[in-house]
Amino acid sequence: MVCSISPLAQIICVLDHKAGLVQIYEEHSRGVCRGAAAWTAYHYRNTSELVLDSRMDGPRDVLLLRLGKGELKLTPSFSSAGIEEVALVEDGKGIEITYAGLGGAGVGITQCRRTAKGVLSAEVLESGGGEKLGRCRFLFEAKLKLHIGIDDTDSKEEGATWSLGNELGYEMGRIEGVNYINHTLVQLYPYAPGKTTNCVSTVLTFAIPPEMKEDFIERFKGRLKETTTSEHTGMAVFQGIDIPQELKDFTEAARTRIVELDEIHEYKELVEIIPVTGNRGLIGALGAIGMSEDHDNSVIPGVSMKSDTESY
Repeated sequence: MVCSISPLAQIICVLDHKAGLVQIYEEHSRGVCRGAAAWTAYHYRNTSELVLDSRMDGPRDVLLLRLGKGELKLTPSFSSAGIEEVALVEDGKGIEITYAGLGGAGVGITQCRRTAKGVLSAEVLESGGGEKLGRCRFLFEAKLKLHIGIDDTDSKEEGATWSLGNELGYEMGRIEGVNYINHTLVQLYPYAPGKTTNCVSTVLTFAIPPEMKEDFIERFKGRLKETTTSEHTGMAVFQGIDIPQELKDFTEAARTRIVELDEIHEYKELVEIIPVTGNRGLIGALGAIGMSEDHDNSVIPGVSMKSDTESY
């Protein structure tokens, strides 16, 4: 017999206290359920005033929420599900989110999400299914979001920053309580004189318990130092959901011109800038953060190709 419940794999919640924002990463069923991810991203954005932004990211959806409570005007087919309330509990250590949906969406809310990894508790308020309304209140751990930019980890003879970064992200993501949630390549200025070949930096994004932050950064730095093949490796760490415009502007500069090392100092109040084996990589590490979740555009060169005699 085919079961009508297709359980979500995982739900991760990150909190930005300063901005009053919450971001949810919902990994849909069986690793391939892009249909549910696309459906959720569309309907939740159109139905919920608390949902500021939503997007499908493969078989998961990413929802940006504000704290508060909002009335849902549910209409079959047009606005079938949404989020009613986002509240901080347990002195800000937990996030309580109330979902509501009609028909199959109600089943997805009350049954398919309840068993997902990351759900601490689920209180079914209305059962849902068929033509009925489904409502459920979930409790999640409030994690913080760290963006870690790295650059200059390879040499002319060996290595690749994107590959080392992804393996390091996977390794760190296996630490209890840590989630490795994003890997982004950022094309920097192609004609920088100190580049190896392609001049691409990498930014990794993690969700971690707040109390682990300092230890996590030190462990990451230690493993990066052990695995890099360069004497110029640097890293930069930004905490938060919303990337400040100043960092986006710096990324744009690093993608379109030669940036001098002393230019990074004015960003030290926003970002933790950490030499690992040297300083040169700090430019690319910081330059990666501004496009940490803009995968489609971050890989496109910010300048035009020069002639063949100048290009390499």
